[in-house]
Amino acid sequence: MIDCDEVLAAANAETADPRLDSGHVRCLRGSDGSGSVLLLGVVHDHPASVFRVSHLLESFPPDVLAVELPPLSVPLFRRYARDSHVPPRLGGEMSAAIRAAEGARVVGVDAPNRRYLTALFDRFRNDSAARTLTRPVVSDLARGLGQAVACRLGAIVAAFTPYTPRVYAHIQYDATLLDDPDVQAEHEASHLAQHRAFVGVVEPPPETALVDRTREDVMVARLAALRSEGDVAVVVGMSHLEELERRLVALESDNDDNGEPLE
Repeated sequence: MIDCDEVLAAANAETADPRLDSGHVRCLRGSDGSGSVLLLGVVHDHPASVFRVSHLLESFPPDVLAVELPPLSVPLFRRYARDSHVPPRLGGEMSAAIRAAEGARVVGVDAPNRRYLTALFDRFRNDSAARTLTRPVVSDLARGLGQAVACRLGAIVAAFTPYTPRVYAHIQYDATLLDDPDVQAEHEASHLAQHRAFVGVVEPPPETALVDRTREDVMVARLAALRSEGDVAVVVGMSHLEELERRLVALESDNDDNGEPLE
């Protein structure tokens, strides 16, 4: 079982690499019949995040790796993870995580998926305010489904030809893996600070809030179920990290109070 004390000690050690900042790491202890959950927050495609997930997953291998990808997209990122280059040249922190957690079952826990569609349908059926957002939410769903299908087709192309397509928009930063670890960590921290400042003064559109809330509902339920298979490592954007931790803790507390195991 993943030892949360060891995980946090590795990130907090005075000699630790600055890219292992413990502020990006959460760990929920396992119990009988329920594995530990190692939550790794990332800035998508950032070199500091690529290093963080690679290092920690190699040091603390999980039984299940849950990634913020739709299930349809996972096969392509598995292909990326097979790259002889370390870390993989395509797929950012997601393919790096798959490579580092070699041997773990890889599960895509993000939308679109069947659970997400069911959750959206329930919201529209039971919430009149949500029904006013049907058009933009369905439009967002169509875009997400199109991207996921493109990834799946990309995986098929990679399986039957020598060509591996990059079927996603890679984010470029001023920092790279060739930069000093301090430079990478400082750039990531600065990027996060700017994002948080923006989010603090600009309220997201209601359809974005609805989509994100529903995505997190689905991710939490899936992660809770996966704990029955053993230790789970989760790679998600920093904007989801605290909310997923809070809700997993609350769910575990509710189940303990009711004397019921996590499902």
